[in-house]
Amino acid sequence: MTPARLSAVAALAVLCGCWGGQFVDMPGRVERMEAGQERVETTLDSMRTVMGTHESLLRGLQAQSGSRATELVEQMAELTAEMESLLGRMGSGSSYAAPGDSTSRSEQLAFDEAYLQYQQRSYATAAEGFQSILAAGPGGALADDALYYAALCHEGLSLAHMAIEELVALSIMFPDSERAPAALSRAAAIYGAHGAESDRDRLLETILADYPDSEEARLAEAALQK
Repeated sequence: MTPARLSAVAALAVLCGCWGGQFVDMPGRVERMEAGQERVETTLDSMRTVMGTHESLLRGLQAQSGSRATELVEQMAELTAEMESLLGRMGSGSSYAAPGDSTSRSEQLAFDEAYLQYQQRSYATAAEGFQSILAAGPGGALADDALYYAALCHEGLSLAHMAIEELVALSIMFPDSERAPAALSRAAAIYGAHGAESDRDRLLETILADYPDSEEARLAEAALQK
């Protein structure tokens, strides 16, 4: 399983508290199981909606760059199937335990070091650091931040299409992240800088539709009116 798929699967596991093994024998576990199943169902519905919204965009990226956008679409489809399978297992009986702190000290230290390299414009080194965080803890609390800054590093290395792919992927894999509207806005700016106005406008419209109350939506609306 790739880091992109692992990130959502691991995050889902943290959300539901499903780790394998035996039931934690404590009062209220049935109620927590039912609540967890409801959250999975909601997440799955959201994932289907997001896939439908962004699939054509990723296909467009693949057509332009010959890049790995097709793989991202396939990963999303496979992830949805895995989530459905997980939901089925939950219905028949699963194991639950309370999740712990999702950000370890080592993860935070790795992120801080990569961010320092980013500030020093050592983009290649910083990108490796951020990607190692995703590989080691794709469902961690810093995964969306790591993916965001990895994309900015690739932008700094003049790898525009890679940066766009990662920024769009962030909005798909972490739609509720505070980074999501900023990621789409940055991807739109990269498109605009390369003269791809129609692609820029499509992303700006996505921001307005998906994040209407964000600051990025206000800026997107102004940009579309020019």
